[in-house]
Amino acid sequence: AHVMPMTFMQLPRRFGRVARAAAGTAGFLALAVFALALERSPSWRNGVTRMAWRTLLAAFGLRIQVTGAPEPGSLFVANHISWTDIPVLGLLTGANFVAKSEVGTWPVIGHMARRLGCIFVERGRPMTVAGQADAVRGGLENGSGLVLFPEGTTSDGSSLLPFRSSLFAVIGQVEGMRVQPVGIHYRAADGTPLGGATRRAVAWMGEDALLPHAIALTMRGGAIVDVWFGSPLTATCRKKAADSCRQAILGWLAVSQAAELKRAA
Repeated sequence: AHVMPMTFMQLPRRFGRVARAAAGTAGFLALAVFALALERSPSWRNGVTRMAWRTLLAAFGLRIQVTGAPEPGSLFVANHISWTDIPVLGLLTGANFVAKSEVGTWPVIGHMARRLGCIFVERGRPMTVAGQADAVRGGLENGSGLVLFPEGTTSDGSSLLPFRSSLFAVIGQVEGMRVQPVGIHYRAADGTPLGGATRRAVAWMGEDALLPHAIALTMRGGAIVDVWFGSPLTATCRKKAADSCRQAILGWLAVSQAAELKRAA
């Protein structure tokens, strides 16, 4: 991620932001460890986990604006832009996540994510689809819901990548399962549209290292995160569910971006 050069007058403010992020991250880790210790007290554990997400979001200057409401226990299908999507949706839904298997190998974070109920899958390997569906079904049947990023990777948020339908294989295997499309869109901290370097400071893509990206986001003052919860779907076909969710999110993104440009004009 690219960090803009600082003027002398900007130094104290940006140093303060980095210090806030460091303190908030330490607070998040402490709360997450505490949540792990509350394994036999689900309600307390959920409350502490949400407090941890809220602490992390505040640390990096992220403010959320929500349209619609999450339906508890759903399979939440969302577009994916940054690592910050996880604390945002963790706070709003209280659900667990389906993540790529590499995350499970990360020091500290991988272990914590596994203990907090994250399901790790190997993307791009058709022979593992059945096993993935079993893992996703188990995550849904516990009633907490699951967040799925079917693009399989992040984008800069200006468009929507094709959805991989393999992780929708659980469709029809969980009685009464609901699928809810979720749109995520970022704006600059002052509400203006992102573009160029500002968009890149939010999007976490490719081989971006986490720490430099987090610092760049912090030094720019964070961002506003618009989150939209669409109408839940009852689906019996994984490909139709994937297509319906993608079209719903595309429609919301188009309306959201048009409104954003109108406000900026």
